[in-house]
Amino acid sequence: MAKKKFRVTIDDEILEVEVEVEEPRSIINSIKRILYRTEERAGPINAPILKVSLSKNEVRAPLPGRVISIDRKVGDQIKQGDVILTLESMKTRVEIRSPISGTLRRILVKEGQVVKQGDLLAIVK
Repeated sequence: MAKKKFRVTIDDEILEVEVEVEEPRSIINSIKRILYRTEERAGPINAPILKVSLSKNEVRAPLPGRVISIDRKVGDQIKQGDVILTLESMKTRVEIRSPISGTLRRILVKEGQVVKQGDLLAIVK
């Protein structure tokens, strides 16, 4: 398993959390197994639905939650690591940061909206 770091805010205190996630290679291998199934073995696929971002400019929800604030607006110039919006998940605030520097092209959610893990939140170019 690979480790991934997140910053979360709890009661106005910023904490850095390290989470173990499935290694990308095993996710890719799972996708390959599903895609290259033969017709003889066709049937229901009991695999989890994976939302894979192939673009570094997509900002996706790292976990399910509710959008509690949108901190930037479309057209803003932002730097890598700038907070775009904040989610609340299990009474914890999670700052969603830009993966790259550029212009905020689209915000695809509204305050109060509930999102699932992997949902597309914004696009930066």
